[in-house]
Amino acid sequence: MAKQEDLLIQIPIERFSPKGFGVGYFQKTPIAPRSKVEVPAAIVGDLAEVRIGKKRKGAYAGRLAEVIRPSPDRVLAPCVHADSCGGCAWQALSYPKQLQEKQEHIQTLFAPLISEKTKIDPILPSESIWQYRNKMEYTFSQNAAGDRFLGLMMAGTKGKVQTLSECHLTPPWFVSVLRIVYQWWKNGELTAFHPFKNRGCLRTLTLREGKRTGDKMVLLTVSGHPEDAPKRADLDSFVEKIQEALGKRVSIFLRIQQAVKGSPTQFFEMHLAGPDHILEHLEIAAGSFKKTYSFKISPTAFFQPNPRQAEKMYSRALELVGFDKKKSIWDLYAGTATLGVLFAPLAEEVISIELNPHAVFDARVNQEVNGVEHLKVYQGDVAEVLKEKAPQTNPDLVVLDPPRTGLSDEAVFLVLTYDPKEILYISCHPLTQARDCFKFCAQGYEVLHIQPVDQFPHTVHVENMVLLRKKQ
Repeated sequence: MAKQEDLLIQIPIERFSPKGFGVGYFQKTPIAPRSKVEVPAAIVGDLAEVRIGKKRKGAYAGRLAEVIRPSPDRVLAPCVHADSCGGCAWQALSYPKQLQEKQEHIQTLFAPLISEKTKIDPILPSESIWQYRNKMEYTFSQNAAGDRFLGLMMAGTKGKVQTLSECHLTPPWFVSVLRIVYQWWKNGELTAFHPFKNRGCLRTLTLREGKRTGDKMVLLTVSGHPEDAPKRADLDSFVEKIQEALGKRVSIFLRIQQAVKGSPTQFFEMHLAGPDHILEHLEIAAGSFKKTYSFKISPTAFFQPNPRQAEKMYSRALELVGFDKKKSIWDLYAGTATLGVLFAPLAEEVISIELNPHAVFDARVNQEVNGVEHLKVYQGDVAEVLKEKAPQTNPDLVVLDPPRTGLSDEAVFLVLTYDPKEILYISCHPLTQARDCFKFCAQGYEVLHIQPVDQFPHTVHVENMVLLRKKQ
């Protein structure tokens, strides 16, 4: 009898997993309960021939062998890596269906918080669904045989990296540089960092672009082991290869990631060549308000990865909040203070708080470049800064844009302590956003507006904005 992992079966795909994989079911025997199979690149409505793999966390890993009968929502994926790459799970799903899935996901998550006062707007589609990303991080990897890989993680694997020959989510120059760096690596003696052995040199390659400026940045991240460190000649040849391809204006950085067991990970940056930052412009239009803003972006500072869609999202955020003058606005988890700068015309005072010191430096430059006088930028943990600074004026509006993990209990408590009239919560992870909104609603707030935004076409991810107001 064939092993479970050798089975080749036909199953209908019934739904999507949280990762965007197709989910189907099979029975080992006629009287056995149904077993769940997750199949990367499978689409709801497909009749698929699937090779069954190992079982992990209650579901078998499936590999799509053939689509016997395609779903009516299946389209031809343009990328040769679409069936295996973990960068985007939904290239074979029509874009209207992607939007529908994301809209329904938001409605399901927030259903318990919806009242007759709540308005859920249709998801804002992305103006461009290809080459929209301004940043991508690629991973260096080597197997036991010494074969080298530089690219993105493969779907359904535990850290297996696939070398990319194309990618349709990024500007074409990203893949060109990827090939150049791969060849530079092959011609040298540096090794890829091995996370389990905690040895090796090369960790990641990060590429960034200013969509409206054309500025380019290349960031090479290496481990902090002195025995594995790149030599000066390695870095000189790296810079030479990048400049040959992109010119002298490209910003090139080295980042050293030092991880010591039992201690916080530390990062050190070294500016290798070109400008020490890139610039991006955002064109904001909300009602009669129209303005172009400029933002400086350092290597590790957060900036929205789909800037054109961010313009639509931030414009919509201004519309949701309205243009009535407010006394005080707090911009928490501020990054480069993009939201603080944008909301400045609406308030007498804006307070932005951000942990990353490089982002805070950029925020203060952005404040100056955009002529914003009544913005105060603080560096530190949100909860700690709020406790230490203890602003005298309670905010009319708190703007939240936290990491994917959402808000800590302490941060929720402190926001509630200052009793803001309104909270605008922006998140790239609606699951933790809904969790936090439950906490606010349990303390006297209600959800007035929900606005999903498709920042990441062909992926399962969706951005979401929620406006909450204190009950009268």
